[in-house]
Amino acid sequence: MYKKVVVGLLFLSAMFTLGCVQIMAKGLGVGAGKTTAMVTEMNVMVSMRDGVKLATDIYRPKAPGKYPAILNRMPYGTDEDMFKELGRFFVQHGYIFINQDTRGTFGSEGYYFPLIWEREDGIDTCDWIAKQPWFDGKLGTWGVSYFGYTQWAEAPGNKVITAMNPVFGTGSIFQFVFRGGALTYVQMVPWNTDMQNSWYKKNGQLDKIVKVDLLSGGYFNYPIRDAITVKVEDITKNPERVKTEAEKGVFDWIQHPGDIVNVTADNFHGFFSQVTAPSLQIAGWFDQATGPMLDDFQHIRAEGQGNARKTRIIIGPWTHGLPGVPNNKIFHQKTLAGTKLYGQDLFSFYDYWLKGANNGEDKEPALKIFVMGENQWRNENEWPLARTKWTNYYLHSSGNANTSNGDGKISITLPGKESADKFDYDPAKPAPTQGGNFLPEKDFMAGSFDQAETEKRKDVLLYVTEPLSQAVEVTGPIKMVLYAASDAKDTDWTAKLVDIYPNGKAYNLCDGIIRARYRESLLKPSALEPGKVYQYEIDLWATSNVFLPGHKIAIEISSSNFPSFDRNTNCGGEGGPDCRKVARQIVAHSAEYPSHMVLPVIPR
Repeated sequence: MYKKVVVGLLFLSAMFTLGCVQIMAKGLGVGAGKTTAMVTEMNVMVSMRDGVKLATDIYRPKAPGKYPAILNRMPYGTDEDMFKELGRFFVQHGYIFINQDTRGTFGSEGYYFPLIWEREDGIDTCDWIAKQPWFDGKLGTWGVSYFGYTQWAEAPGNKVITAMNPVFGTGSIFQFVFRGGALTYVQMVPWNTDMQNSWYKKNGQLDKIVKVDLLSGGYFNYPIRDAITVKVEDITKNPERVKTEAEKGVFDWIQHPGDIVNVTADNFHGFFSQVTAPSLQIAGWFDQATGPMLDDFQHIRAEGQGNARKTRIIIGPWTHGLPGVPNNKIFHQKTLAGTKLYGQDLFSFYDYWLKGANNGEDKEPALKIFVMGENQWRNENEWPLARTKWTNYYLHSSGNANTSNGDGKISITLPGKESADKFDYDPAKPAPTQGGNFLPEKDFMAGSFDQAETEKRKDVLLYVTEPLSQAVEVTGPIKMVLYAASDAKDTDWTAKLVDIYPNGKAYNLCDGIIRARYRESLLKPSALEPGKVYQYEIDLWATSNVFLPGHKIAIEISSSNFPSFDRNTNCGGEGGPDCRKVARQIVAHSAEYPSHMVLPVIPR
């Protein structure tokens, strides 16, 4: 998969491969720059503080002088032709482009293990750049996904970095590795397996290479126990431990989310106040990092130092890795419209911060968001929007909300005395994933897709409004407050916000999950008392959508969304890895248990 990540994430990879700067410039909506002779230095070995050397490619103008530089650090290989053309593109715009293989990958020395080296190695690389005779003192960073993460990792306390451009990337990886305590299975297992296989291949351990059969696995039934915090420094300072962990891989780390929730390499909270560089963040409503990127945006604007508070964000109708291509035909954005928006904003951002251009960048809005449904771009000043009317949409039924033929309703009216809804959740027959926020994998595409078939299942409860008489805009964070009971000691609850069109097609907008054992704490999980009603809060991250007249706002409630999330066996950590139980589920909606979704309604 790591190879597909590169090709997918580099939004103009085909243009890069063509080797035509003019085509790239047209696609990005910017000028081609000035034809300039270029010096290329491949695989310059840059020493880190512990003596490990990282392979670093440098593309710079041949003409003598000092120039601003742009740094990219990534684990997917830097020698592709596309990067050579990207380097030429930046050089023709008056920048030096520096591309580095992260530790243990491709041309770099050391042991590969995700995340844990990136802060120190990034800082050391920036310090090395600062000493080079061709560097003018202005450093920008660039990168997508993992190489969006490396920018955040190296930013705290780093006085060399002037501006950052994290695309579909966050400093808080934990927030999308686990959601509500459930593993984002479809993206993390294949990605980690492919990265580990790359490490085995690099080291000639071909007998250890494995393949993933997604649909046969993904059963969760680890023992319920308090978290045992992973101490990264015990690994990085111990050569034998480093080797063992690199050869073994990351999978032991993702069995109990509480073990790594406070690992600083996974979680950027506590570091925002140490960042001085502004960033131009690029996110997508259907990207795997949407939630944490919005969290980054809020915190850096509030806690960052100096220019960091001038950070801004662009959010399009995109999935992971391709700004400019809508995830689905229902969002009528021409492919290059978003690409040009990104390209123009990117070079305005870089030219202002790295070259001092007087181009109006300082007057740009804090947010540019694509409002789906209306399919229009709009400028905003803060997140959440100050004019938001937080509105509770309550679940109602006569106890028969199962399937799209049921009697489930939602309204702003509080429920009274109503019968609860019931369904059976069988981990061997989970509700299938149909779109969402994750890294696409083979037959499982992220984005917005018709949920009509899923809504025919009896283990999916569907609650809908009457057809709307006027448009309702929902823009902001989404939360489900669910009152539910199970006869199992552990289970999952899922929620999904859906836009049902007049033709019956039902398009997902955002979704979330909560693993019952983690309802109160990741550090101290606890079993359920069978039959007891608990309150659960499910974070659906965020969206921006106008539900048009004639459409219906809909909420799906279930206990699985596989393979987007791993499937709970309902065994509560007992019975071993082969234990499987069918859970009898109850969803309450009454005056005592007012289950509801909190929607950020925007007055119109």
